[in-house]
Amino acid sequence: MNTKTLLGALLLAALVPGAARAGNVGLGVYGGGSFPIVQEDNGNGSVFGVRVPVNLAPLITLEPYWAKTNGGDKTQDAFGVSYTRSGIDNDNFGANVLFTFGTGLRYFPYAGIGSNHMTRDGLDERKTGYDFGMGLGFKLPLANLSGDVRAGVNMVVSPASTESSRKWGEITVGVAYGIYKLPVP
Repeated sequence: MNTKTLLGALLLAALVPGAARAGNVGLGVYGGGSFPIVQEDNGNGSVFGVRVPVNLAPLITLEPYWAKTNGGDKTQDAFGVSYTRSGIDNDNFGANVLFTFGTGLRYFPYAGIGSNHMTRDGLDERKTGYDFGMGLGFKLPLANLSGDVRAGVNMVVSPASTESSRKWGEITVGVAYGIYKLPVP
């Protein structure tokens, strides 16, 4: 069984029973900035995506996501010659686990795993990536709406090298709508 099949099976196994007893299920969108970390061949860009938060317990939320990162162009100098490379675009999906603390204003560290498809001229790679970061969540005045601000890192590991990876810092703002809430008995 390959890594993608295993990841999909684990995600499905976690979602199906979790959704049946979840406190709530939502649908959210987010966007923000993406900043390459120690990558001389990639510029600042944007990130946007969709999240499906599934509250499994009062402190634990499983959050499948899809994200698209558009890397900015980068001008480099080599031996006195200047040239511009197009930024790396990263299309990824996966799941994060959030550990939520607080009531009105919530803070949550999170970590997760995902599949990344990185492309640009001369690059077309699919690799496993890891996400981690910290977020601040809050209830919005409209019914069933909440918002969050997050700062995190997306790290894509190169399987060909134990010392190489691509890393992006991300700062995002998101909004989510609660589409299902389990009735309190």
